[in-house]
Amino acid sequence: MTTTPRTPLLRDLDRRRLLKAVGFGAVGVAGANVLAACAGGDNAADADAGRFTGVYDFDIDAQTRNVAVEDGALLMNSVYADLFLPSGAFYNWETHEWDYLLVENAAWEGDDLIVSLRPGLKWSDGTGLDADDLLQNFAIRVLEAPSWSIGFPQITELEKVDGLGVRARFDNPFPGIELQVVKHRIFSKSTYGDFGERAVAMVADGIRQGDEGHTEFNSEFIAFNPDEIVCSGPYRFDPAQIADARITLVRNEEGYQGTEVGFDEVVIHKGDNRQASLLIQQGEIDYSTLATSAADQQAFEGVEGLRSVEHPGYDGCGLMFNYQRKPELKDVRVRKALAHLLDGDQIGRVARGEAYSGVEYYAGLVDLQAEQVFTAQELAEFETYDLDHDRAAELLEEAGWTKQDGTWRLPDGTEAGFEVIGVVGWGDFELTATQVEEAWNDFGIRTTASNVPADNPWGIWSAGDFEVAVRHWGNPEIPSYWGAFQMNFLVENARTGETPGQAFDLVVDSPSQGEVDLEALVEVAKTAPTEEEQTEALKTMAIVFNELLPRIPIWTYKYLAPALEGVRVAGFDDDHPAAQNQIYMDNHVMLSLIQGDLRPVE
Repeated sequence: MTTTPRTPLLRDLDRRRLLKAVGFGAVGVAGANVLAACAGGDNAADADAGRFTGVYDFDIDAQTRNVAVEDGALLMNSVYADLFLPSGAFYNWETHEWDYLLVENAAWEGDDLIVSLRPGLKWSDGTGLDADDLLQNFAIRVLEAPSWSIGFPQITELEKVDGLGVRARFDNPFPGIELQVVKHRIFSKSTYGDFGERAVAMVADGIRQGDEGHTEFNSEFIAFNPDEIVCSGPYRFDPAQIADARITLVRNEEGYQGTEVGFDEVVIHKGDNRQASLLIQQGEIDYSTLATSAADQQAFEGVEGLRSVEHPGYDGCGLMFNYQRKPELKDVRVRKALAHLLDGDQIGRVARGEAYSGVEYYAGLVDLQAEQVFTAQELAEFETYDLDHDRAAELLEEAGWTKQDGTWRLPDGTEAGFEVIGVVGWGDFELTATQVEEAWNDFGIRTTASNVPADNPWGIWSAGDFEVAVRHWGNPEIPSYWGAFQMNFLVENARTGETPGQAFDLVVDSPSQGEVDLEALVEVAKTAPTEEEQTEALKTMAIVFNELLPRIPIWTYKYLAPALEGVRVAGFDDDHPAAQNQIYMDNHVMLSLIQGDLRPVE
């Protein structure tokens, strides 16, 4: 196996020095300088009237206008896409209900899902938004959606039922199968009509992804790059105000909610994470979802009117093990001991500043979801893995490890040791790896932290080119609970010769559940015909995760999005009904803006 080159991490940073290194206790000179430059006066305030501002690292030349292929399309991977090309609906991650946008209703009739658009919708080019758009969109997605995804690949037939509605027939539908269909971001038939008509005919003929005839369609579709983005939302692109440094979206009165939104313009400044932080300190940005460092968070405290809108995280950062490279990790007592050596709160604070939460339940689900699935009494039975050196030593000794001259040795007498990898440029991963190195070394387990290149860590993880990797747990993209266990158990765990990944055996012996096939349970949690069966499978997997700890959750993401009040925006709602939504998938601030609840300063 070829080993990917590692970049060594600094070895001499203790926790106190790490806290200083990430900026606690000092605000940079650059921040002070840009703050001094933000006295705009009355004229600046007048120019900003009726304008909402954001920031995103776009590239008007390199990125396409093919919004049907979101990756690589202008602004389509930003939260601001909802403003010019809204989804059919927003999903409420807490109540599991819909806030319908372009879609008026979605209802089941047996195995058929009937999706109906709102009447009177128009595209920014003046054409009507109707069932033909919906039918063509659905047909294209049936062909183009990844075969492993849930929703479009399971559609067997499509039919237009009237001028605004489409019937999608499923083979053996199950609760939640409709999520991506209802949420689908609709693109215009005036732009994609030829592709749409061909896709409708192909789907009717039974052609699916990978079949003969699809390859040519796919290559043409991916390469397609129209001249403009035709919009359906309350805003549209102003061609005269698209530049390298900023893009201005103007009110689209014919679009959905075009007369109801509070702002006449939305300006998106270009900026990466660091540039965005400087723009925020200058008071130029009303709301940003880009990552900020601990030092940035502290510098923001000096900006009048700036606060944080908190968005919960549905994944976290932890440790993924390679059981093939380090077979001693197959002993659950060793994994639990290693967890007891980590101070999750300390590691999270160094890695993320205030933008993290601790881990309480170790259920494989984030605590917020665990509390939705289990009762408080059930969660009280879960084992916790807080910092406890005595318990760690007890577990290692039970596993046959011994400590000689301050160093732990395996049962065969060899010195124990691990390499922990982070990712170059992923600051929270780098800092997490460094602290794991320090904690395990301090306890007498020789540990080296290093970083792998950022261009393809997923390939490194899948190839099993690691011993211990800083890696995500949980799932921020799939609101259905099974997504967390797909991530924890199946992603980077192919167990093949070329892609062994974790090499974690998915048929396990649980102290309370007996022999369990985790791969089969993920499928049950995903596709069982009743919510009761899905929930039973979820509970079993969470209990098994807690008992066996196949990977170690260390901290949970918490997103603190900088938000400026009193300059252009009157205020941000602290008690929005969708405040528990995932920040990048169903952003409740964007929903509030679309619904007209986010208002300008008067």
